[in-house]
Amino acid sequence: MRGGDQSVDIAGLDGAWNRSWPECPPEARRLRHRFPERWVRLHALPEGKRYATSDAEHAEILRRHHVLLEDLLGDATVGDGGLVAITCSWSATGSPTPRDTTVAATTPRAAHWRSDDLATEPGFHAWQHHYVSATDLCDPALDRLLLCVADDMTDSVILTEPACAWAVHPYDGGVDVFAESVAVRDELASAYAPWLPSTLQGT
Repeated sequence: MRGGDQSVDIAGLDGAWNRSWPECPPEARRLRHRFPERWVRLHALPEGKRYATSDAEHAEILRRHHVLLEDLLGDATVGDGGLVAITCSWSATGSPTPRDTTVAATTPRAAHWRSDDLATEPGFHAWQHHYVSATDLCDPALDRLLLCVADDMTDSVILTEPACAWAVHPYDGGVDVFAESVAVRDELASAYAPWLPSTLQGT
């Protein structure tokens, strides 16, 4: 499968997201606040190094993302399970705006899904417009998107699967994982213990 050759069932995704993550937009800070017991943070490079400075380190970032996503996908790793990539644009109004050209180039056929006002103060507006595209672990576009995030060229990316049972937020330096249950979250924390932060945050 390839991200550019597929479309996402928007209505199906909307229902699945609302069932798995009720009253919460697809945004990492809100997910951490709303579901802290299902969250674990992992580093993308050894010793918590934030940015890659070599091809080998970029390769390690991709390797860790792929290992984690294969684990989360399970039997759907091969076949029609697939991944959904959520990318964003931002504006002061509720009208969707185009995404930055850099991230748009990684997922050119992404469709607008939803827009959420994430402002926290009365009288202010901070709209985040979410675009979705189908992808999978063999799709070169996925690696381009992950490296775009790793090099701090975009943020607020979420990866999930069609049922939205879990969500992954890659960022420059690591990844926030929101598991389908507390038990699965604990299993992930144990399985990927060497990738955990050295502080209590995310553990």
